[in-house]
Amino acid sequence: MRASTPFPMRPDDQQNGPVKRLRYTMALLAAVIACGGLGYHWLSHLNPLDSLYMAITTLFTVGFRELGEVNARTKLFTIFYLIVGLGVATYALSNLTALLLEGDLKGYIMERRMQKRLDDLKDHIIVCGFGKMGFQAAWELKKAGIPFVIIEQDDSKGRSPRFAGELILYGNAMDELMLERAGIRQARGLITALTTDADNVLVTLTVKQIRPDLPVVARSAKLGTERQLRAAGADHIVSPYEIGGRRMAGLLLKPEMMNFFDIVLQQEQLELGLERIAIAPQSALVGQTLREARLRHATGSLLVGLVHPGAGLRFNPSGDERFQAGDELLVMGPAEALENLTQLAKG
Repeated sequence: MRASTPFPMRPDDQQNGPVKRLRYTMALLAAVIACGGLGYHWLSHLNPLDSLYMAITTLFTVGFRELGEVNARTKLFTIFYLIVGLGVATYALSNLTALLLEGDLKGYIMERRMQKRLDDLKDHIIVCGFGKMGFQAAWELKKAGIPFVIIEQDDSKGRSPRFAGELILYGNAMDELMLERAGIRQARGLITALTTDADNVLVTLTVKQIRPDLPVVARSAKLGTERQLRAAGADHIVSPYEIGGRRMAGLLLKPEMMNFFDIVLQQEQLELGLERIAIAPQSALVGQTLREARLRHATGSLLVGLVHPGAGLRFNPSGDERFQAGDELLVMGPAEALENLTQLAKG
């Protein structure tokens, strides 16, 4: 992992490389000092503290005076100790300098922080592929305040300032270990927007093997591949060329309708949103009719459709429609109105 943002995630053996190297170096240095201390203890008949003092001052060539008995054996041991120990000490200091100056240690600390964020992540969305479509999907999630994790094969991508500090894993999205690391067990959904349809099919198959209940939105680059994606288990299939063509024709055939959808989808412009809100069993709405609830008067939101458990969507329900626990309301309105209705539905 580099020390730049966003922070790419690497396999565990590479993540722990700098610290492992530092631990190994320090252990080797400590072993050399311990051997030196034992040698001076046996040859010069020094106590443990004086032996350690002699080993350290001799190794780092800062000794002030020699302690204990100095004889031929002590001199020969000191020569051998310096030849071996100086090499180890130089290696240890160079490793430590590299960790501090080259950013390896800083990168490791950043990785640990990012790994903690991944471990704590829940109810998020995984975006596979950070091309043009994946970039836009991630940007929409970020604007909506939805947590997400990006999986991208090419580590040259993801350098946009828009995604500085976001969770980006560099690796193969078809790898089960990579999906596990992205928190697929706790995710609320997955978007696969890889370059080829074959890759999107393989990602969908892998995801459904791990989490059959996880909603998957798959990109279809070529017309006619929807069947393969559907067979792989994709819950929703998006063809950018088909959607783009429909929109271009719709802007000429039904411009007013397209402008209406723009108002609904681009919430940041007019603060108008379209939400699907579930009614909890403890909500005061349970048992009331639409006419009795007076949602527009009470919350300021407009009820567009109603979904009873096990039934399809009913647009513009009548005033005699009675709310049940588990119903889903398709409502439109400003953010504050939608929040009021959400609180009312939660009870």
